[in-house]
Amino acid sequence: MKKKYYLISSIILILASILVYFSYPRKVNLVYMCDSNYLQYVITSLDSAITHKKKTTYYNVYIIAKDFSSKDMENIKKLEQYRVKINIIKAIERELNYASLGRFSSFKISLQKLFIADYLDKVDKVLYLDADTLIQDDLSSLYNTNIKKYYVAAVKDGLMYQFPDHIIEIGLNWRKFYFNSGVMLLNLSKIRKDDKINDAIRYFNNNEEVFGDQDVLNVVFGKDVTSISYLYNCNSVYFEKENAQFLSNFYQEAVPQTPREVYNNAKILHFAGHKPWTQWFEHSYLKPLWWEYRNKAKTKYNIEF
Repeated sequence: MKKKYYLISSIILILASILVYFSYPRKVNLVYMCDSNYLQYVITSLDSAITHKKKTTYYNVYIIAKDFSSKDMENIKKLEQYRVKINIIKAIERELNYASLGRFSSFKISLQKLFIADYLDKVDKVLYLDADTLIQDDLSSLYNTNIKKYYVAAVKDGLMYQFPDHIIEIGLNWRKFYFNSGVMLLNLSKIRKDDKINDAIRYFNNNEEVFGDQDVLNVVFGKDVTSISYLYNCNSVYFEKENAQFLSNFYQEAVPQTPREVYNNAKILHFAGHKPWTQWFEHSYLKPLWWEYRNKAKTKYNIEF
């Protein structure tokens, strides 16, 4: 009788533990860069993440904001809701040799990425997202990737095969991995511990024609980087131009035969080339998709863009 009692008690404890595990909110730290001009794009991206968030996931969102008006702050705060917290951090103008950007001068604001570990000095781990992304899945699985040994987990960038000479020029041909900085899972505690912010500043200030933050982070993170599936940073630029076999070899994982299948399966869509809100982007599926998310967010939160 005692054995039966202990067995039932054990089963109840196991079931209770499972219930607690699945009901307890799983915290995910997210961070965006944004100025007043890009606010609607950040709102569109963030709302897409909220739309696909599981009920048990808690999004703790940081917005590193440049030149925000009081109205901008009010609008971004409208996205705050149950298990979604919005934290606004004022961007600081850093003393950098911006001439190093050369023809890439439009990437100036992206250099704020170099200082995420400084802005979020009490945060150990964060998922960075560019504003030109659409999130199509819950982000907790990606966030729970083990990166204790690495500075970053990110997706390989097609620049590796498009501009191989550039990869050689910045000394990364040995690594066989150049990542896109539009979606990055960052180990902020390791970045701070190893003083990578100052390494990034030194590299940027002492080199020319730097491809924004992306070159800098790729170089200063050295060997302590790891790759994740292309599904977490799906850039239409590559899937429209290359065939599935080529891309499967490049990403070292199976890629569907058609771009539409790729986009449907993607966890994160990234418009790293022409933006869907511009006249130069004419994709028959992706452009209406982005505008659908944008208009839904506008209506849902009663925001005038």
